[in-house]
Amino acid sequence: MNIYKNFLPNENINLINKIMTSDSFPWYFRPTQVNNSTKDTPFLSHTFFNNGDKNSNAFFLIEPILKKLKVKNILSIRANLCLKGPFHCDWHVDDFTENLKHNTAIYYLNTNNGYTEFKNKKIKCEKNKIVVFKADKQHRAVGQTDEPIRMVINFNYESN
Repeated sequence: MNIYKNFLPNENINLINKIMTSDSFPWYFRPTQVNNSTKDTPFLSHTFFNNGDKNSNAFFLIEPILKKLKVKNILSIRANLCLKGPFHCDWHVDDFTENLKHNTAIYYLNTNNGYTEFKNKKIKCEKNKIVVFKADKQHRAVGQTDEPIRMVINFNYESN
């Protein structure tokens, strides 16, 4: 697992936040954060890339992240927006390849008291930080209670 603070220049993160928090950015309701969960929390999402295709006119926003991650093959990219409240989503892995040999990265768009929990570590939500890990690592999102929203972008990819 690798954690990088101040991952993008300020102009990049400020533009991403400005666009993604505007009243014209398309967010879509999802009933659970983890597929087939029965106790998970609803949230809003925006899919940048899925099923082999770009799915967003805002794809340009994440290109600097893809370049720094040295992405060879994109599997899925989705932004998540969680509203204020205490929650723990279900433990899961991001299963986009059969053998889970790809990488997952979580890029934090804002600072709040939520975090990403691994079996042996908690990663605080801090603006402009990214955590990169092997996709076979179980993790879960833990909600924030100090800020109105928690925004992250999840990347699943194969690297060079």
